[in-house]
Amino acid sequence: MIHKRFIWILYKFYYKVRGLYMDKELSNFLEQREHTVLTDIDVITAAVAVPLLEIDGEDHVVFTVRSNTLRRQPGEISFPGGHCEPNDKSGAHTAMRECFEELGIDLDQIELLGNLDCLVSAIGVKLYAVVVRLHTSDLKPNSDEVGEVFTVPLQYLLDMEPTVGHLDIGTKPLKDFPFHLLEGYNIDWKIRQNYSVYFYPYKQYTIWGLTGRVLKNFLDIYREVHLHNNAYKN
Repeated sequence: MIHKRFIWILYKFYYKVRGLYMDKELSNFLEQREHTVLTDIDVITAAVAVPLLEIDGEDHVVFTVRSNTLRRQPGEISFPGGHCEPNDKSGAHTAMRECFEELGIDLDQIELLGNLDCLVSAIGVKLYAVVVRLHTSDLKPNSDEVGEVFTVPLQYLLDMEPTVGHLDIGTKPLKDFPFHLLEGYNIDWKIRQNYSVYFYPYKQYTIWGLTGRVLKNFLDIYREVHLHNNAYKN
């Protein structure tokens, strides 16, 4: 009886020490591990530049129309930008590189003004955005990526109220969903939430989608800076 009790005490002591050891090991590992953000969908990390260009004494925002030969989103209006490459140092670095590649402007003619907010979209894109100042109007667009370049007066965009539409985000079980493990589960389409889509028409163009969302973020920040400056002057 004493022998069995002694063995039981040893087992208890062993598992307690083992648990403390594993807690310490786990704590050390988690402290050193670079954590990421887990998502249920594949996320593309990209970056865009919102280019400002002075034309006849007035600031304009530069947009591109994607080449019709591109596999992804041909003919759509966008800002210069693209996927973040492994050797890019930051989202700003990606945006500057893409601006150089798409618009054919030397990097010393592109001034980084700062970061906008990072957008995580409902369609699985993590998008960094920056504002840049172009110090030349001599644009040489890369025809492999850019079909057209156009500009919109900044004041025109600031004065505009965008048209707002909404899209639903939902979950729909597929054929491999294990319904047999969830007795009574309702298989109907479930709307999770909706999100806003902003539309900015200009002449024959309509700026919308992720480009419209980034544009709205920029315009909101620009208005805030303008109000702050006016308040400071008064």
